[in-house]
Amino acid sequence: MPPKELSREELFALVWDRPTQEVARELGVSDVAIAKLCARLQVPKPPRGYWAKVQSGQTPKRPPLAAFREEVDRKRRETARAKAVGTLSKLQQQFYEAALSELAARGVDLGGSETRGARLPELHPDLAAQILLLIQNRGHDWVKEGKVAANWNHSVQASAANLVGKLLPLARPQLLMFESDRAPGRYTANDPAVFVRLTAHLQERIASLVRVVRDQKLDHVVMPLMAADHAWSARHLYAPAAHVFLDSTLCVSATEVWVESARRAWRDEDPPERVATGRLKLRDIMPIDYMPVREIELPPGVSRATVKPYAERLQGLLEADRVYEMISHATYAIERQVPDDKLLLADRIWFGRERPFRSAREALARLEDELADWATELEAERSALAQSILGVEVGDIVAAENRSRFLRLSVTRITLYASNNGATFIISGTRFRKDGTLGKLEDTLSLHFEDGR
Repeated sequence: MPPKELSREELFALVWDRPTQEVARELGVSDVAIAKLCARLQVPKPPRGYWAKVQSGQTPKRPPLAAFREEVDRKRRETARAKAVGTLSKLQQQFYEAALSELAARGVDLGGSETRGARLPELHPDLAAQILLLIQNRGHDWVKEGKVAANWNHSVQASAANLVGKLLPLARPQLLMFESDRAPGRYTANDPAVFVRLTAHLQERIASLVRVVRDQKLDHVVMPLMAADHAWSARHLYAPAAHVFLDSTLCVSATEVWVESARRAWRDEDPPERVATGRLKLRDIMPIDYMPVREIELPPGVSRATVKPYAERLQGLLEADRVYEMISHATYAIERQVPDDKLLLADRIWFGRERPFRSAREALARLEDELADWATELEAERSALAQSILGVEVGDIVAAENRSRFLRLSVTRITLYASNNGATFIISGTRFRKDGTLGKLEDTLSLHFEDGR
């Protein structure tokens, strides 16, 4: 049976019946593919040392699959999905197409997202979640930019909110919804809620923070939420004129998770109001006790064996850097020869319609724009290559000895600088305090690779 056709129950039975390598061999895939499938279906894998205990004659305890959120909510989600498939109005189709356009520009796979007869398709939960968050965060901007032909008013907002309501059941398996934390009797229609996209990577980060809380015996720790992965809402749609939220953070304790933020006061002189959502139990969200911890201990340097599989790509980056530097120097040399604004005033008087001075300035402007785009692409390749070589991603927690001190960082940026003699890898991030909590200070780790050929 192909792995994609396995039900959650069948996959659970397989990975707890024999080691992952044997399951992968039987299905004709890699053990990495099995691990990814388990993460996507929220199937807990046996912890490290489980099979050694089995071989020694022990009978370690297995977790009940039905205790996890996916199984508990399955029937309710299927019923909600059936009700969610409906016809979109012309205005809702514009919001939907604007969201797909932005996701396509980011390189997101949009397979199966096309509407037929103006009906909302049966979207994958992760894609539905991304579309929903974009509509909440960007819907107002699309109207202002003319991507949605309408004026932002209550009826347009209501139409977009209804579209969010249709997407919500489809996206629900991939979303955490934090309700308002106001006391009973104080509820108002505009009380905030927040949606957070529950990716496998976010689950790993939460598991790492839970370990920090438990090891250091802390009340809770916080991590900033990325703009693309969450959205504040009022009645399931963010209303820019009503609320302005700043610095949203996900708070993680040993057993719960919630969101806190600051709402700007109506008067500028007043301090911002702290806004906190209700709390969700971690055990209701994911199999927290069986989650792998994404904390990476980095070596003091990078070995040749680590870099070797990426040698050609690293050489290509080095050559692209040299070409960029050469063209940059040539462009700056040209800039010194291009007529200034004073000469441009006499351009037409001297040369008539040909106007070579203006043409030279326009050509220089195009060169500068292309160089700026090239610099952006080179930086993106540096970051992607550094992440591939080090096995570190933005959002990971890394720890290493650096300049005779021990550092733990929540990674925000990764890059590298290559030369003929090797490469230097720079990891930037927010530094953890000595008590294990995530602080506000930024710091960097530097790792070096020396090519001794």
